[in-house]
Amino acid sequence: MKKRIAESAYSSPIFTAVAAALFAVAAFSVSNVADFGETAKFIIDIVSRALVVIFTAYAVKACSFKAFAKPEIGVLRGLLIFLGLLVSINNFPIIGFITGNVALKENPRIVRYIAYCIAIGIAEEYVFRGFIMPVVGLKFRNKPHAPFITVLVTSAIFALCHLFNIFSAGIPATLLQVGYTFLTGGLFCAAYLFTENLVFPIVLHVIFDLGGLMFDLPFGIAAGNMWDTATIIITAVLGVIVTAVYAFAIWNYKPRLKE
Repeated sequence: MKKRIAESAYSSPIFTAVAAALFAVAAFSVSNVADFGETAKFIIDIVSRALVVIFTAYAVKACSFKAFAKPEIGVLRGLLIFLGLLVSINNFPIIGFITGNVALKENPRIVRYIAYCIAIGIAEEYVFRGFIMPVVGLKFRNKPHAPFITVLVTSAIFALCHLFNIFSAGIPATLLQVGYTFLTGGLFCAAYLFTENLVFPIVLHVIFDLGGLMFDLPFGIAAGNMWDTATIIITAVLGVIVTAVYAFAIWNYKPRLKE
């Protein structure tokens, strides 16, 4: 089994990456196949993501990828991680809470919500950054600016997987989600690229979801409208700045020499 996974990854990297993405989407969607109650849905979501992590860890080992290399964080990379952290924190409805436009629901299930966001962050990062990203990198490893192309393709695969939400969220909302998940996917890819350690994109992803999924059913814990004028402006300005800085850094990225 390990040999077959490795052979597929090295001989047909794009096919393997897409197959892994579709497998993850299918596993993450198990709880949506029937009208489960909130508790049952929560359990199914946690278990399905745990199984995906176990299988992906097996695939990562089969291909000899290093998901948790010892990071080398200098001043520049530290600054890039800090900017990514700002983006993730900005996804919280901070101004909405201050102005009263957003409020926690009565008796919010905080622990369940946090566990749900952690499960999403770990599972998606292990699949898309821990396995799919290095597999895509095999395809472009001999191309100029290979890391930049790898991040673009991996982010595109990550974003396009969200097209399946069209059946539940509708076309406009789904297309918007595809757009911003392409950008956040690039952010998480960059965090992994700069550190070679999944802990960093996982942390950014979990923080981002803790703020952004507050209003989503069935595990959302808040109600209201976070998109006031100030939040929109801050998000747009921060997004443009961070996207430009990250694009420049990834374009000029030089992989460190392996020992």
